[in-house]
Amino acid sequence: MKNMTKMCQTCGIAALVLVMHFVPVRAENLRDLQVKALNAVYMSEYRASNNPEAMLLTYVGSSTEAVLSIEHLRIVGYAPFNVPDANFGTAGVYDITAAAYDTMGELCDAIDDLSDYKCSLLDAKRDDDTQKLRDQVETSGTNDLKASGGFRVKEDTGASYDVSDTNVFANRIGITPLTGRRVLLKECKYFNLGGDNFKVFGKLRKWEGSDDGVTRDDTTVVWNQGATSQTLLTVTFTDANGSGGLQFAVDEHVVIGNDTDAATEQAATNSVLCRWIEE
Repeated sequence: MKNMTKMCQTCGIAALVLVMHFVPVRAENLRDLQVKALNAVYMSEYRASNNPEAMLLTYVGSSTEAVLSIEHLRIVGYAPFNVPDANFGTAGVYDITAAAYDTMGELCDAIDDLSDYKCSLLDAKRDDDTQKLRDQVETSGTNDLKASGGFRVKEDTGASYDVSDTNVFANRIGITPLTGRRVLLKECKYFNLGGDNFKVFGKLRKWEGSDDGVTRDDTTVVWNQGATSQTLLTVTFTDANGSGGLQFAVDEHVVIGNDTDAATEQAATNSVLCRWIEE
């Protein structure tokens, strides 16, 4: 009888240990899922083809303002107006025909490394030609990099290289997620690709932390779908229930759109609309 009692006591203790061990794990997993859902940021953005933005420039130095002059082959920085900033490039100038600055990624990295400036890519990819930055006259107050939100440098075709050239280069949406988050792309609607393909560029989550020696960034094509000119293309990355999506690595810049500057792209009626989650 004593042995049976001891056995029962032992069984009870073991069962209690099992309950104490496993129940909190299940509850915590559920809580983690709930917190994850609550913390997710649901985003959507519409971009007309006559308003592509290459990069965001911000001045954080001590000057009262900082403005730019973009002159096709070079970018001149002033801090303040009409005073060349000796810390910007070489004596205030970046030669964007130079091999070190002839792509958007190289130029943006160089500016971001300066103590008084910050740069992040918007709709531009790292390998885009910097000569497609829209020319800009240095004017006090109108393109102030120190103003709230910084200055968004737009794109053009790079064909005429003057201030009046407001043609567009490409119809895109660039996504830089909030720090520490990843993009989960849900759906895009694209009107008039001009016969070009619909593409998505970025580093997928599956390659996060990869050490295989391959560079993956916003120049890497992860989706390439043919389209017919003058039609609305809807691309859905989720299942029938809206679950899933095209998931990217943490903090990675994602670019959605085409990769050409075809004449059929230069229409104000062209547009792209995307929905995504940042989690």
